[in-house]
Parts: sequence; structure tokens; C-alpha cells
Amino acid sequence: MGKFYIWFVVIVAGLAGLIRILLPRRFAELQAEKLTTPVSLARARFRSLLFLVVGIVFGSLYFLPWGRQPWIVSGTIFSVLSAAECFLQAKFPTLDMLVFMSRLFGILYTGLAAGSYVLLSRV
Repeated sequence: MGKFYIWFVVIVAGLAGLIRILLPRRFAELQAEKLTTPVSLARARFRSLLFLVVGIVFGSLYFLPWGRQPWIVSGTIFSVLSAAECFLQAKFPTLDMLVFMSRLFGILYTGLAAGSYVLLSRV
């Protein structure tokens, strides 16, 4: 199961990273348009909380007797990174900040995809 989840992280984080790196302004414009209403900002904050809870669950799995597996580390980082992105986008919804965050999280997601790919050899 771990190998399939790491492949999932490699593909999803890789695509998310590439889109954010190659088209940062367009991605930021789409996010800014999506975050125009107070309801969408609240929804983004809730989504960040949900991702954080998933990250905490993954992180707690690591400390179980059978939990010292690389896919749990990858899942924890992916969830916490997604939570941080949703929270920061809701906190700073201006176009300039969204472009900056698009580039920053693009680099982080691409790094996570590369790191997860390296972890595949350990699973």
C-alpha cells in the first residue's frame, strides 16, 4: 500500500508543483477569483484545518510500532504543505501574494515529489 501512496504523492505533488512553477500568475489569478467572497475564504480556512488534521493523523501513525514507514512521512509532509497553502491563500488573498505563494509552493511541491520519488527505493 505504501508504494501506491508514494506514487500518488509523486504524481499529484509533481503536477501541482509544475503548474505553479510554469504558470504562477495565471494560477494566482484563478485563486484570487476563487477567493473573492467571505464564504470562499471560510471554506479555504476549513480546508486548511482539514488538511492539518489529516497531517496530524499521518504524523501520529508514524509513532505506532508498525509506523516507521516512508509513505507516512510523505503523507504527513503533503498534508501539512497543503494545509499551509490553503491557510496562507485565505489569509493573504491579494494577487501579488498569491503569485509569490504560487511560486513558493510550486517549488515545495516539486521538491516533495522528487523526495517521494527517492523514497520509492526504500519501500
